[in-house]
Amino acid sequence: MERLFARRKTPACALVALLALTACPSNPDPTPGPTNPGPTDPPPPPPDQAIDKPLAPLPDWPRVQSTFPRDEEQEKRIDAIVSAMTLEEKIGQMTQPEIKSITPEEVRDFHIGSVLNGGGAWPNGNKAAAIQDWTSLADKYWEASMDKTANPQQIPITWGTDAVHGHNNVKGATFFPHNIGLGAARDPELIKRIGEVTAREVVSTGIDWVFGPTVAVVRDDRWGRTYEGYSEDPALVAAYAGKIVEGLQGQLGKDAKANEKVVATPKHFLGDGGTVKGKNEGITFVTEQDLLNIHGRGYIPALEAGAQTIMASFSSWKDLSKGESAKPYKMHASKYLLTDVLKNKMGFDGYVVSDWNGLGQIKPDNSDSPITCSAANCPEAINAGVDMIMVPSDWKAFIANTLDAVKKGEIKQERIDDAVRRILRVKFRAGLFTKPKPSERMATTQVGTPEHRAVAREAVRKSLVLLKNNGNTLPLSRSAKILVAGESADSLRDQSGGWSLSWQGNDNKNEDFGGGTSLWGAIQKIAPNAVHSADGALADASYDVAVVVIGENPYAEGSGDIGDNYTLEYSTLRLPNNSTGSTPKGKKDLELIDSLKAKGVKKIVTVLYSGRPLYTNRELNRSDAFVAAFLPGTEGDGMADVLFKKEDGSVNFDFTGKLSYSWPKSACQTAVNRLDASYEPLYPYGYGLTYAQGQEQGAYEEATPAKGCGAADLPNDTTDQPLVIFERGNQNGFVMRIGADPKWDIDVRQGTPDPTQTLQGEVVATPVGDRVGSQWAGIEATWTKAGQILMQAPGDRHDLLAYSNSNSSVVFDIKMSDHPTQTVIARVDSGYPSRAELDITEAFKALPDEEWTEVALPLACFTDMNLDYTRIDTPLLLTTSGTMKLTIANIRWVPNKPGTVTCAAARAE
Repeated sequence: MERLFARRKTPACALVALLALTACPSNPDPTPGPTNPGPTDPPPPPPDQAIDKPLAPLPDWPRVQSTFPRDEEQEKRIDAIVSAMTLEEKIGQMTQPEIKSITPEEVRDFHIGSVLNGGGAWPNGNKAAAIQDWTSLADKYWEASMDKTANPQQIPITWGTDAVHGHNNVKGATFFPHNIGLGAARDPELIKRIGEVTAREVVSTGIDWVFGPTVAVVRDDRWGRTYEGYSEDPALVAAYAGKIVEGLQGQLGKDAKANEKVVATPKHFLGDGGTVKGKNEGITFVTEQDLLNIHGRGYIPALEAGAQTIMASFSSWKDLSKGESAKPYKMHASKYLLTDVLKNKMGFDGYVVSDWNGLGQIKPDNSDSPITCSAANCPEAINAGVDMIMVPSDWKAFIANTLDAVKKGEIKQERIDDAVRRILRVKFRAGLFTKPKPSERMATTQVGTPEHRAVAREAVRKSLVLLKNNGNTLPLSRSAKILVAGESADSLRDQSGGWSLSWQGNDNKNEDFGGGTSLWGAIQKIAPNAVHSADGALADASYDVAVVVIGENPYAEGSGDIGDNYTLEYSTLRLPNNSTGSTPKGKKDLELIDSLKAKGVKKIVTVLYSGRPLYTNRELNRSDAFVAAFLPGTEGDGMADVLFKKEDGSVNFDFTGKLSYSWPKSACQTAVNRLDASYEPLYPYGYGLTYAQGQEQGAYEEATPAKGCGAADLPNDTTDQPLVIFERGNQNGFVMRIGADPKWDIDVRQGTPDPTQTLQGEVVATPVGDRVGSQWAGIEATWTKAGQILMQAPGDRHDLLAYSNSNSSVVFDIKMSDHPTQTVIARVDSGYPSRAELDITEAFKALPDEEWTEVALPLACFTDMNLDYTRIDTPLLLTTSGTMKLTIANIRWVPNKPGTVTCAAARAE
């Protein structure tokens, strides 16, 4: 076995952490000097407390005693309401559309129980929406739900939002470090205060329910949601889970600050952080004991603290004790886990909410039922125990289908009544029946206040982990001549990561945040001799030090997964949001560091923004000091507080952060977890230097694997058989669809001349003849504005690696009627947003008018954005933001097929 770890002297702190499996001791914060008093932080918790002690295993799912005991008088009121409700009213209570897709009038008329805003949904579609825009919309929904004529029971609506690191969809809000950084802080009381701040900011916008905390225990760092988990270790997750629920919820309707609280939602139940290879929405293949003792431990304190809603996971569980032949069950269809375990054994009496269109992933092989689910039709999920259905756009169809299922006996009336009782119980406990309308619940608006940002700044200070500090390079003198470099240095976008103002978070500029400070902005305030040069062009030997800020561009679920063809090596990592043309951002960052050293800059301090531990041996070797900042959020001043001395030269704030994820020593050490049988990280769980406990480090090996971490496990087969995708209709499980914001998956009618169109007519698809005149064998697609047409395998994935290995092309017949006015992109997806794409604008513009032409797009030409050819769900997608009209037919993947376009002509670099 190749030795990838250089022989070196192990830092004392690392040795202690490795042997004792506890965080290293840290010195108390220095006493502020008289010339610059500054803030002080509460001391970090002692290293020997339970937060870092392994948990004793539990033999079975425990009965949990919630802080909300059963209230019999309240139950009588709930029973009275339920008995007076019509079936339509009950199913309306179980329905949760997105605000993009429902009006207040529809809330009133369909008796809707809840709405949500997903990442990228704002009042009036405006990312810069003011606070009063949020509260105004919340008032309108609330008033509609309380309309006594249409809704005689007057059940107040609840609004849910993804507030996963602060109120992160709202301009001007306080964005905290993502959970991976908070795990490094080792401070449960800080987590509680963060919950309190988040709740106040959420309520200030008229919203009363948050989809958090994430209590995933992350076991493979390839998962794109790694940063949403506090730790790889269930002990730390358990220590935080109850505290964040306490902060968010308090006692809801019981205490003096009830109007400042929100309903919390621990997620995603269960095992989302344990999927094989870290695949988002994948399979967690463990025994039930490990499901409980690794992945379930965070839910116990969260339920004890009174968590009132639980979100089901997209992932599946496959019982390892039953062997490879065991059947994987989607969590949304698992009656055993949702009802038998969570509700019956553990005693959870709140409600289970589905994830975004989660019902649509359930197929017959996920359950004992022959029912094939869609996002708008899934009795199986309701029967399994899902109570509130997150169905963002297809909610009208969901209501109609569920009404029909109850009438047919596919869902029993008792199950509907149980779901509605649970929803009403939570609304009563949250005080929604007595609270005023949303805009009147807070005496003053508290969003992004100085007090809230001070808490976030403290959280940043405590979440930083010092990995290397040779020659006592840090802390820096404020009077030193400093070059601040790296495109991430002045980027609130990169500091904040995914789930920031939008879903992926990659389309933001500093001004979009409406507050906060980048690291460069923070340094600029306190270091008069600091200069910003993103590309390092101003560097020369006169600079005492360069602070180089590197890091991943933002990503969220799906987009952030590291596929089989890639590794954890930062300088070679390519993700959909993490490349510029064909060059990984990490490669550019490494070249920047090399250039600064070549220009004679005396010291290099590297600050890394990342959503997971990364293999950074090259960057570590070139740096005198190296800081893992993870994703610190909007308060860059917190980083400067620690990196720089006071004006009098004394330490301002020392490093106290300790790794809550083990740091890899090789590029494919993707699953390296504390207490593993074989445990050899570069830096162990609990590692983190302080200024008082530094240690010189030598150079590390810089081995780069020839293949991705999963590539060796994949068959290197080929094929000579075409894959037919669309031929006189859908083929081989693929379905033709059209889409535009907010509904992307509208099935195209076939076998009839009737057209199908998107909600606003952005794309219209009409069955017509193909090039030989076969009736309805082609589809005429007309774009009036931004939209797409695609072939998709609903809820399925196809292993098409053989086609990737066989010089294949995506081939189709096309007749161009109106040439494109804007860029046209062809795409192949392995679960959006993991995709490969190709700019085909010029190829489409060159097509003859009204003539059939065969187009072949070589797979080799597509710009690979972390595509996994073993899990293809969309073998062709065409999208443009302008106008265009074409007819398409006979779509297929053909091996050994030369392209009709060349890569150089098609690809947009």
